[in-house]
Amino acid sequence: MTFAILGDTHFDFHLNANAPVTESLFDMRFKHFLEASPADVLLLPGDIGHYNTQNLECLKHLRRYYHHIVVTFGNHDYYLPGESIVSRYKELGGSAGASRARVEEMKAMIDAEEGIDYVDGTVIDINGIRIGGASGWYDGSLYISDGEKTHADVQSIWRWKMNDANMIHPTGTNGAKFDDLFHEQKYRLDAVYQQCDIMMTHVSPLSEWEQFKVMYNYQPALDQIDHKYSANHEALKEYRAFYCFDGKEYLENGSMKHWVFGHTHQRFHRTYTRQDGKTVDIHCNSIGQLVGKNTFGLKVIEL
Repeated sequence: MTFAILGDTHFDFHLNANAPVTESLFDMRFKHFLEASPADVLLLPGDIGHYNTQNLECLKHLRRYYHHIVVTFGNHDYYLPGESIVSRYKELGGSAGASRARVEEMKAMIDAEEGIDYVDGTVIDINGIRIGGASGWYDGSLYISDGEKTHADVQSIWRWKMNDANMIHPTGTNGAKFDDLFHEQKYRLDAVYQQCDIMMTHVSPLSEWEQFKVMYNYQPALDQIDHKYSANHEALKEYRAFYCFDGKEYLENGSMKHWVFGHTHQRFHRTYTRQDGKTVDIHCNSIGQLVGKNTFGLKVIEL
C-alpha cells in the first residue's frame, strides 16, 4: 500500500476562504502534483487551514484522488482569526477553551465523512497498516535540555515572538504556557506509539539543532561571504524551539517504521537508527505556500 505525504496545506493560503471551493478551482491549484505522484492513502500531518468549512470542502476534493485520507491537527488548526470567530468558539468551548472547540468541531465534521479520518491519540487501521498519532507539540527542549535557557525564558520568547501565543485561545496574555498543549497531547502519544506502523504528529520528534541545520540548508562557508549570516541563522534557533519536541522515548521504544510530521514547510528525510539497531524513517513534506514551489511534489512511501 502506498502513502502520500502532504503537510501544511493551509488551504486558505491558496483559496478564497469566503467562496465555495469548486472542483475546477481546487484542481487548478493542486491537480498537477496530486496526479504526478498517485498513492492509495494521503497523510496530512496538520495545519489543514484556518477555516473548518473550507477545510472539509478541500478534504472532500482530495478524497477524489485517494481511497483514504488521515489527518492530524497543527497549531494553525487551533487558530481563531478574528474577533467574531473567537466569540463564536468561546460560546461553543466554554471552560475547555475556544481553540479546542474549533478542533472538536473539525473532528465532528470529519467523523461524518466516509474515507476521511483523524488521529488524536487514536489508531486507524487501513488494510492491516496501522496509522497512529496526535498533534504532538513543542516542549522547549531544544533550549531547556542543555541548560541554555529556563522554562521562563522560553515562555517569554514564545509570548513575544510566536503567533501561537495570540491566535490560540486562551492566549498567552491569559496565563497560557507554551507547552500546555504538549502536556495535553503527551498522554495521547503514550497511548499509540507502540500500536502503529506509521506515527503521525504535526511537530517533529527530533529535538536537535543539527536537524534544522540540515532542513534549512545551513552553510557555514557563507560566513566568509557575509559575517552576519551565522548570527542571523542562529537567531532562527529561538523559533525552532517551537518546531520540535523530545520524542526520543517514542522513537526508541515504539513500533513505528515511519514517522511523518509537518510544521516546518520543508522537505526532510532521515533514517533514525535506534540503540537496538532497528530504524525509523522520519519524513516531512510540507507545501506551506505555493509561491516559488512550482516543482513541489508529494513524498510517497510504501508499506
